Amino acid sequence: MTETSSKSELKKLSEESLTRQPEEVFDIICKLGEGSYGSVYKALHKESGQVLAIKQVPVDTDLQEIIKEISIMQQCDSPYVVKYYGSYFKNTDLWIVMEYCGAGSVSDIMRLRKKTLSEDEIATILCDTLKGLEYLHRRRKIHRDIKAGNILLNTEGHAKLADFGVAGQLTDTMAKRNTVIGTPFWMAPEVIQEIGYDCVADIWSLGITALEMAEGKPPYGDIHPMRAIFMIPTKPPPSFREPDQWSPEFIDFVSQCLIKNPDERATADFLLNHEFIGNAKQPSILSTMIAEAREIRESQAFRAVHPVPGEGYEDHTMKQRTDGTLVPQRDAVVDLEADLGTMVINEPDTDLATMKRHDTDPMDTNKPKYRPLYLEHFEKKEVDHLAANGRLPNPGEESAAEAGVRTLTADGNFDFLSWLPVGELEDRMSRLDAQMEAEIDVLRQRYQRKRQPILDAIHLRHKRQQNF
Repeated sequence: MTETSSKSELKKLSEESLTRQPEEVFDIICKLGEGSYGSVYKALHKESGQVLAIKQVPVDTDLQEIIKEISIMQQCDSPYVVKYYGSYFKNTDLWIVMEYCGAGSVSDIMRLRKKTLSEDEIATILCDTLKGLEYLHRRRKIHRDIKAGNILLNTEGHAKLADFGVAGQLTDTMAKRNTVIGTPFWMAPEVIQEIGYDCVADIWSLGITALEMAEGKPPYGDIHPMRAIFMIPTKPPPSFREPDQWSPEFIDFVSQCLIKNPDERATADFLLNHEFIGNAKQPSILSTMIAEAREIRESQAFRAVHPVPGEGYEDHTMKQRTDGTLVPQRDAVVDLEADLGTMVINEPDTDLATMKRHDTDPMDTNKPKYRPLYLEHFEKKEVDHLAANGRLPNPGEESAAEAGVRTLTADGNFDFLSWLPVGELEDRMSRLDAQMEAEIDVLRQRYQRKRQPILDAIHLRHKRQQNF
């Protein structure tokens, strides 16, 4: 058969299989979760008996993006990248058939175990992840959404890159991309600044992912994403909160990833030769972690179907999935990815090499006030959340996204200052007087512009009275 090897391992779907209805070829076992664009299900390939993953995408989604995802997956043949087997159209859905990774994502495993990872576990996962990135980058492909939620583990502990819904293809005529895309806390500074970027943007995201696995959430993960978006390009590179807990090799590895200047940042090829990765253990060391997560997952599924009176989770720790199943409520650490998802903004229509510039001069009243495009993304998230809870914002009410901008320039919550080193704080202190003078000058001009028409009207009224 063309579908299977001598070991009954599915290589690809035959032409005959692709012409049949998908339910004739597969049995859907259960829903695994949500990926970019659609829901992901665990399925059984009837003929080979192999378990696969199927992403079901509504056709009202941007099919051009889905075709891009499939095209990139088709071109990849690496043990460190999730395999693609074929696709179907079924009613209003596109079914994308992919490799199944039985242990789930690294993010899922952390959530289930309520534990961060050890340094050895992180090194092993990063070793495979880097091999996947090296494979992509050598072929001029950028993943653009590296995070723990997009690193999947199979039952043997091998890590694979997944979810190419936002991956980009570099060509000779398009050396840099200028599309702001990714998940905010993991985004490289050059991506946020819209100054063009290449493959090393993935390396920054990898460094943030290393911190996420070590500490349970990415840097700035407990502040509003809009504030993080403004802070990432302007603040020093993040590092460990408690560096004494980690080896110098691990700290150096992360620092090589989190160099703000992309021209000086390490490449995947370089990092594979780093001492931290060279000391990585075999994937078998992840077996205990994977087994624990599986047991917790199975226990939760059993309790959801067979609840025991007087036992179980408190109501506030449970939530209902779309299929009606009750599952433990994610804690704030891992909810980041689920709540934020992936944002795609400033996608140029034609010339991807052209960088968009914005005139942000606040004193130029002849031009409309510039609003960062990512404000719309987060405002839509807020409106959807409020609508789901039966409350829409009042007209004129400030959104959290706008508040994020305001807190960087006016009185607000300055908790982020606790993240800054002493040198940066002292530098801010020394600059305060000049900044305040500049702000006062701007306020004085605004005040004068509003005050002058009133003075003119009073003068005109006095003049009329004198004439009368």
